[in-house]
Amino acid sequence: MKTHAFVQSILLLGASGILASCTPSSLATKGDAPAPDPLMGDWAGNRVTERGLVIPFAVRAVALGGGNYRFNVQPAFDVRDDANTIYHDGKLDGNRILLPEEPLWHITLENGEITGDTPIPTQEHFTLRRTLRLSPNLGAKAPSGATVLFDGSSLAAWQPRDTSRRGMPVAWKILDGGIMEVTPGSGDIISKKPFKDFQLHVEFRTPFMPDAREQARGNSGVYLQGRYEIQVLDSYGLKGEDNDCGGIYKVAAPRVNMCAPPGQWQSYDATFHATRFDSQGNKIQDATVTVVHNGVVIHKDLVIPGPTGGAIPEDIHNPAGVMLQDHGNLVQFRNIWVLELKE
Repeated sequence: MKTHAFVQSILLLGASGILASCTPSSLATKGDAPAPDPLMGDWAGNRVTERGLVIPFAVRAVALGGGNYRFNVQPAFDVRDDANTIYHDGKLDGNRILLPEEPLWHITLENGEITGDTPIPTQEHFTLRRTLRLSPNLGAKAPSGATVLFDGSSLAAWQPRDTSRRGMPVAWKILDGGIMEVTPGSGDIISKKPFKDFQLHVEFRTPFMPDAREQARGNSGVYLQGRYEIQVLDSYGLKGEDNDCGGIYKVAAPRVNMCAPPGQWQSYDATFHATRFDSQGNKIQDATVTVVHNGVVIHKDLVIPGPTGGAIPEDIHNPAGVMLQDHGNLVQFRNIWVLELKE
């Protein structure tokens, strides 16, 4: 008797030896904006075998436009487990989820649950419920002595990256709710105050762009000293490369892809130590960074050998500001502050 691929996916997860770790994330579950899509996002639940064995598993549903989705079936969230992640293409038709390669499966989205069963004699069934996993660092308050770059009320701490426009106000917008939004085509912005060694907190949200692909999907970036980019991108459900969300562009991929679905607020907390030079100006130590994305360490004391693509052309011997990138997408930011570190 044939065991169908969707069942095989979950059986493989059960054999991985780490299935027990698949419980809802410990990230905060406080409310956020409603999901912009009825199916896109994180789902967690159980499969029940014909013998009554209950096996937990996790699914990421990635919206691809036109009612099409990619489903990542995983043993757990927040682990880089490429060998045990299995992908299925599907389509939402009314309340039915159709898997073209699995026509016998009857899967429905109803009342906030995904349920599935199959009529084969050894019947399997599963139930999944949406789970909202938010960063525990959202809303982190600036500590005493920190420089607040954006508190939702003013863009006064920022200036255009374009030196020919210095002294002019930045063209990005402040929206209701204390949100700063990129004005596409207006250019990057950089803080007026330069920093050397520091801790940075920034919150961001990528737009819902299901028809876009790759680097056209919610692209921006956070540049430390205007030189070293932590990529901002809608990389939800992807493997997580150096040019995906959380990647240090062309230097290192994140240890795990912690990118949340588009439309959901996320956080970066970065601890940065600048390049060091001797008295003659010769480099003696590369810059390093530790990055926490949505509460999980994705880079630890990472060495950055030099400025990444799109960096400001200023002399790397000098401190420089925090820069936010205009890559043509309506990416939003809020709650940005910097705490300078003593040498």
